Amino acid sequence: MSEQDSVIVTGGSGLLGSSLVHQLVEADREKVVVMDVNPDPRRLTDIADRVEYIEGDVADPGHLRETIGLIRPRRIFHLAAFLGDWCEDDPLEGTRININGVQHLFEAACEFGVEQVLFSSSLGVFGYDLDDDEIFTDKTLQRPFSYYGVTKLYAEGAGRWYKRKRGLDFRSIRFPAIVGPGVKAGGIVNYISSMIEYSHAGKPYTIQLAEDTRVAVVHVEDAGNSLIQLASAPIENIRMVNYLINGISPVPTAAEMAEMVRSRIPGAQIDFKPREDWTKIIKLSGRPVDDSCARAEWNWTPQFHSFERILDSYLAALENQKT
Repeated sequence: MSEQDSVIVTGGSGLLGSSLVHQLVEADREKVVVMDVNPDPRRLTDIADRVEYIEGDVADPGHLRETIGLIRPRRIFHLAAFLGDWCEDDPLEGTRININGVQHLFEAACEFGVEQVLFSSSLGVFGYDLDDDEIFTDKTLQRPFSYYGVTKLYAEGAGRWYKRKRGLDFRSIRFPAIVGPGVKAGGIVNYISSMIEYSHAGKPYTIQLAEDTRVAVVHVEDAGNSLIQLASAPIENIRMVNYLINGISPVPTAAEMAEMVRSRIPGAQIDFKPREDWTKIIKLSGRPVDDSCARAEWNWTPQFHSFERILDSYLAALENQKT
């Protein structure tokens, strides 16, 4: 492989990142380099000999520039981020990582001739001033309620600017809730994974959102594959640039999801004690999602298209981890 056959995945030891890295390694078309702050990337243990792992902070401009200059990748998947409720509690750190970090990445990508940057955005870019019955489309008004959404909106806008001014092939996906084994704390919508994992482990779990909460959901394998699909699409097909995707439709309420978990795990203890601040954010962002642009422009199609299918796959994976 030439150096232009390389790809960097920032945040590649996280839930979404590790799924993407596994799929890239399995495809075996590019040298995969992971850059992450995690000193112990356990999700990558089974493929440790097939990836290059660089421990480092994307918000450290010197180290980021050095890494990109050394690897000279053809493309970068930028998934590293300071997550939702962490940003609410520490907006300065959110700015350092999610805004300053992406800015330095764009600059280094242009300096070293990176062709393409794929970015992990969020439904959090939406929020204020929407009609009660409005659904999310790729042209929905973007006035984020959360600080996390503010940082993602900045990156989307900056990416478009670098695309227009510097010729960087920037593309992004506004992910809904990503569900898969091993989700850690830090995201408001992580209740979906947490109630499955806690129940499987025989532990009670309290959902800190209202029972009628609905959030768009995508399985982690579909999320990783969506980035690969988007990266592979011909540039002439990319008109929207920042895309919504959705995994399942219709979306069950949190209470309905909890009941499905109880039906598969007898004795599961799940209750609700809503946090007012979280519920307010979710009420603004928990809407149906129209992902027709992604389907039309780069043929997006989820494989896990129902919560039942996601749940069954999730529980099977947890069982496999025990063996």
